Amino acid sequence: MRNLFIYMLLTCTFTIACKKSFESETSTFSKSDTIFLNNQGVLFISPDDKDIDNLKKQQGDDFYTIADDANNYFSEASTYLDSMKIPYKNYNSDHIIGFKTNEKFVEIPKYKNPWYLIFYQNGKYKVLDLIDVREEYPKFFNSRKPTNSMNLDSKRIIDSVAGNKYFVVEERDCDLNNDTFKDKIIILGNNNDVDPHDPDTRIAPILILLNEQNERYKILTNQYIYPNNFGDAFKRLVVKNQFFTIELSNEVPDKYISNKYITFRYDEKAGEIVLSKYGEIIHWNDGEKNNILCSEKNFGKISFQEFSSNEIQNKCPQ
Repeated sequence: MRNLFIYMLLTCTFTIACKKSFESETSTFSKSDTIFLNNQGVLFISPDDKDIDNLKKQQGDDFYTIADDANNYFSEASTYLDSMKIPYKNYNSDHIIGFKTNEKFVEIPKYKNPWYLIFYQNGKYKVLDLIDVREEYPKFFNSRKPTNSMNLDSKRIIDSVAGNKYFVVEERDCDLNNDTFKDKIIILGNNNDVDPHDPDTRIAPILILLNEQNERYKILTNQYIYPNNFGDAFKRLVVKNQFFTIELSNEVPDKYISNKYITFRYDEKAGEIVLSKYGEIIHWNDGEKNNILCSEKNFGKISFQEFSSNEIQNKCPQ
């Protein structure tokens, strides 16, 4: 029954044009048809019925897992292209695909993976795995816009915020909004030691520079993460895809040692960075241990700019 279901899924996915799946635009063509490429284009290639039968014989039950993975990769790749308003076409492997150059026809060879992509532009081509579309599309088509060096001068932006009061603790390149353009996270430190009687010593800005199509940075700033009213010290910055965690530490001799984990994420729908999770582990000197962990279910929606280490504990269950 499972194999029958997956076969029906594959038939829908790779032949009949289901939503977010390989849609054959050449069903009226015969197997001898040749696709001539002109100018530039993106093509999704999927195995034809004969190739699918061969793959089933070679892979056995593993075929269905491989095909299901391919469908997922296609969905991710097509979603990326759709978001960039990049057109693409879908063909089965029973077509000859190529282009003319110097009055000669150049056939693009089939790829090692039966589900794959073809990039073509002005007599040049690249065949690649579906999973590589985000990384390889900008490289092949040179789609990045010319850099505006003034608006993308991160050093000038950092210097304007830091002045004489702060210094750079860490600067990290990343891609928070997953658009292939390089963003930055900058942790600044206060030049003065924390003084309980001087509020200015209890702040150190953290900057996020969101790269907007290589034209300018959108600048996000928060100065209420650390040192804060507790005198926390910056420990580490961890970045993974659209998430990043700022780790803080603190020690009060003969009382406790604490570690805080503040995780933010890029919210694609809202187009902003919001708090995702907050955690704190406190080791008391008497051997007791406290764990605090809360998420958006507890504190609601808090943007990066609005977050305050001084207030978050009031919104978390103890």
